[in-house]
Amino acid sequence: MFTKEREEIMKSYLGKIVTVQIDRPFGSRHPHESDIVYPVNYGYIPDTLSGDGEAIDAYVLGVSEPVDTFTGRVIAVIERKNDSEDKLVVAPEELKINQAEIEEAVHFQEKYFDSSVCALYQKSCGAVVIRTVGGRKEYLLLLQKGSKTWSFPKGHMEMGEKEEETAVREVFEETGLIVKPEKEFRHVLEYALNGGIQKTVVLFLCKTDRQPVPNPNEIEKCVWAGKQKAKTIMHPAYCEIIESAETH
Repeated sequence: MFTKEREEIMKSYLGKIVTVQIDRPFGSRHPHESDIVYPVNYGYIPDTLSGDGEAIDAYVLGVSEPVDTFTGRVIAVIERKNDSEDKLVVAPEELKINQAEIEEAVHFQEKYFDSSVCALYQKSCGAVVIRTVGGRKEYLLLLQKGSKTWSFPKGHMEMGEKEEETAVREVFEETGLIVKPEKEFRHVLEYALNGGIQKTVVLFLCKTDRQPVPNPNEIEKCVWAGKQKAKTIMHPAYCEIIESAETH
């Protein structure tokens, strides 16, 4: 059974350096499901305890040859809602792999479970949505229900998506607007979250002449705001992006 305590224990490994003993090396077959071939090294972390009473298992990413052991950083927890154990994801210390890339790398096995990825390096994409009223640009700002902060429409990349695809999907899911990113506008924000998680946000520019219909499950309210108001109520990190949008 998936519990909060179990979740917290597994997440405590994020960012830590561990050694994985490989028992299913790159290119080997699953011991019970012969149609599953491992495109990564997979093993366990000695002297740990998982929900099934055995050592915690771990995927090793960023190594494209069979190895016996591997020492690296825990970059993600694979949370399984319908299993008694979760998994860790380990990679070379200097390698940054986001949640969408991890989902793709472990999909060969995780597709059989109701699982989600809690990653050390998270990537979201979205859009600066603007309209022109009386010759003046106005920006669509969303008050997020969970964080109670103002932002542009954005959200986590999903497995197999390109950045622009995530941005278009997230704008539609949060506002009901169908948009197309403008060429030659791509801004990147990077900042830290609680727990040592590192966040990357990629924003594109989209124009519309329609009214949004905010998703009540995610968005508390939305407003159109001119440059000065937008810069006042949003995080200072967005100010440079707004200035860039003004001249695009």
